[in-house]
Amino acid sequence: MDLTLHCKLCDHKIIDFKIGTLCGLTNRKPDFQNKCGVIKIQDNFKEQIETINIEHDAILKTKTDTYGHLIMYALLAFALVLAAFLLGKFILDKGFISTIPLIIVTLGFSVLGVALAPLNAYNSNLKRAKRNKETLDKIGNMYGYKYNIDITHLKDSLGNKSYATDLKIRKSNNSL
Repeated sequence: MDLTLHCKLCDHKIIDFKIGTLCGLTNRKPDFQNKCGVIKIQDNFKEQIETINIEHDAILKTKTDTYGHLIMYALLAFALVLAAFLLGKFILDKGFISTIPLIIVTLGFSVLGVALAPLNAYNSNLKRAKRNKETLDKIGNMYGYKYNIDITHLKDSLGNKSYATDLKIRKSNNSL
């Protein structure tokens, strides 16, 4: 595991752009095996919990919109391909050859690409958010911290999103 992930949660951290992350107590780079003996987890830990969990929850809230978008545009793509097939069959029955059905089929497949793009973005964002949350939980458990967070999604009259959190952190005696 990257040692600077522990430092990211610690209140003693010092970030130097030339050297990297340093410990504020020892003025050296992190040098420990599994867990830090001088870590102070308070404000940065709370901030990281709120940030990572809000990001995770916000991504989960877009699931319905993402799948609705996929279904709507997939149906549109199917309708375009079907219309192109029927138009091509009609034109061919009249004795003509036309490239218009090929253009409509191409348009239908491009709409299918538009349907899949938000799904790919949702899946990659969800994987990243889950990985960040699991890393945070793993480090928190390593130092004996458990938390419960309730996130309330708020919207003002202009549609701007904000979040209210109720965070409860408890320290247990069993750390890994």
